[in-house]
Parts: sequence; C-alpha cells; structure tokens
Amino acid sequence: MIRHTMRALCAATLVIAPVALTATPAYAVTSCRVNGVAVSAQNVVGTPGADYITCGSVPNGDTVNGQGGADYIVINGAVGGTVGGSAGGDFIQVYGSVTSTGAVRGDDGNDYVRVGPNGNVVDGGPGVDFCRVASGNPPVNCES
Repeated sequence: MIRHTMRALCAATLVIAPVALTATPAYAVTSCRVNGVAVSAQNVVGTPGADYITCGSVPNGDTVNGQGGADYIVINGAVGGTVGGSAGGDFIQVYGSVTSTGAVRGDDGNDYVRVGPNGNVVDGGPGVDFCRVASGNPPVNCES
C-alpha cells in the first residue's frame, strides 16, 4: 500500500512540477542609482528637482522618469521600456540601443537626447530639443 502511494505521489510531482515552474513569469527589474542611492524597481522615479540617474538597462515594461527639474539620465545598456525626462531641460544619454518596444522621451523643456541604434521612438517633446540617434528610426519633435 505504501509503495502504491509513493508511486502516485512521484507521478503527481512529475506532472505538477513543470506546471508550477512555467506558471510564474519572471519580471525583469531596472537597477539604477538615483542621486547616488541604489534603486531596483520596475518604475524608477526621480524627484521634483534636478536628478542624476544612471541605469544598466531598462527592460520591456519598466520605466525611468526623472520628474521635474533639469535631470541627467544615463542608460548604459538597452532600453526596452520607457525613459522620460518629464518637465525641465533634461540630458538623456543611452549608450545601448532603443529596442522595438523601447521609447526615450525628453518631454517638456529644452532637452538633449542622444541614443545608440533606435528601433522605435526617440521623442524630444515640447521645447527646443537637440536629438541624435546613431542609426535606425530618426528622432521626432527635435529642432536640431
């Protein structure tokens, strides 16, 4: 009797284990430094004033938002999510690429936006903006 119970439990484990492993998706988290403080979250947010934000990369679905003030945002990897400066004259530099799901937005103010290869959207937003992309889709709402 015990042997039959053990076989049934083993068989059930073989069926349930793969389902349990595939049922919970893994979410990427953006790892950044905001004004020198380490932040790991799906939504990284600056302060209403000027911020210095550096991140490794921004996975699909994640956001980095400088909020108000003249923000300095540097992304060292790819952008699959959204990077936005918000209000204020912002400096945004992406050393990696903007993927087909990514977006870099200067938003309000006179912004400087520079990215590597652009596979989706680079938008200076309202204001007089300086935008450069290494290759791919041209930037929009940029005066120079």
